[in-house]
Amino acid sequence: MARYGLVVVLAWFGAMKFTYYESHGVSPFVAYSPFLSWVYHIMSISAFGRVLGTVELVTAALLALKPWYPKVSVIGGVLATAFLLGTLTFMVSTPGIGEPTAGGFPVLSANGEFLMKDIALLGLALWLLADSIGATQQRQAPHRIHGTRRA
Repeated sequence: MARYGLVVVLAWFGAMKFTYYESHGVSPFVAYSPFLSWVYHIMSISAFGRVLGTVELVTAALLALKPWYPKVSVIGGVLATAFLLGTLTFMVSTPGIGEPTAGGFPVLSANGEFLMKDIALLGLALWLLADSIGATQQRQAPHRIHGTRRA
């Protein structure tokens, strides 16, 4: 259930990045990021939204393939972890994460609350990565006899 919960979240948000609403909704986070602000110098907000959406959709698909292709799901776990670590950097780089009408940080604005959920999603992505690695090792184990592979 946890795996496919993250798959749904990534696929849903990824598909939304292809809309004007969502691609422009995340643009302030990207614009203030020391790691990503340069992208708007080489592509439009909508184009970068499509890039982000594609990354999220591919990541969701790779995570979903774990029962059949655990090695592929490892790649999905790495991508999800990297993606969520990246979004968490917005907590420190984006102005207005603290709600000014309530005295600012640690009281979060709507944008801060939106980003805060990524801490839990990051933990889930790391758990899914470890689960996929374990499944990959488990699939390889029956083929090993005394440290050598059977043909």
